[in-house]
Amino acid sequence: MLNTFLGGMLAGLLAGYLMKWMKKHIHSDGAFAGVITFWVYPVIGTLIVAVLMLFVVGQPVAWLNQALINWLNGLAGANALLLGAVIGGMVSFDLGGPVNKAAYAFCLGAMANGNFVPYCVFASVKMVSAFSISAACLLRKDLFTDEERQVGNQTWILGLAGITEGAIPFAMADPIRAIGSFIVGSVVTGGIVAYYAIGLNVPGAGIFSMFLLKGGIGGLMNPLIWLGAALLGALISTILLILLRKQKLNKKMARD
Repeated sequence: MLNTFLGGMLAGLLAGYLMKWMKKHIHSDGAFAGVITFWVYPVIGTLIVAVLMLFVVGQPVAWLNQALINWLNGLAGANALLLGAVIGGMVSFDLGGPVNKAAYAFCLGAMANGNFVPYCVFASVKMVSAFSISAACLLRKDLFTDEERQVGNQTWILGLAGITEGAIPFAMADPIRAIGSFIVGSVVTGGIVAYYAIGLNVPGAGIFSMFLLKGGIGGLMNPLIWLGAALLGALISTILLILLRKQKLNKKMARD
């Protein structure tokens, strides 16, 4: 799965830059303009990208995929807490991008092999970034624009469904501060869930996962720890996001 996402991302970048180069250096006016636009660009461009992906890029991407999966497998067992922290960081690193999908692929693979803890970590962490965005916009409205607050007021709903993409606009606008805040809280959440060895053997994410938990301490404690870990991680991310956002605005005001 990671191979697919990384390969797709690289293919898209290659195709984009190749088209840009071809339009700059291969062009024609008059009768052949349509032929160049509708045949040469897509056909030649597709062939070149396909050859590069098949014979040049494919093997390194496959190697990277396997190396990452092997590394995560090596963290299992005695390093469960570290594994949970790493998965947590990966989930919030790019909010649904290739690194997030790498964690997802690993968690599904672990589930297929009877280890239900990694996916439980994944499901809990997916709520952190969304919750922290909504909380930050609610607590410090003055630090965010009207558009950001409108998005933030709804992000927590996506978090309940286990959707991290709601935080992407904030991450794109201020990637280092926003993503850094998300990762710190997510690492804490992932470490807590993995430490208590709480498992989830049903693919999916969101608040309803708390009724399907297995292992761990058992009983009511499992959902309390699972949801509590997500809320604690979100609290940490919220505090960091507010502090870093305030620092950014203070620097901007000092320059002005």
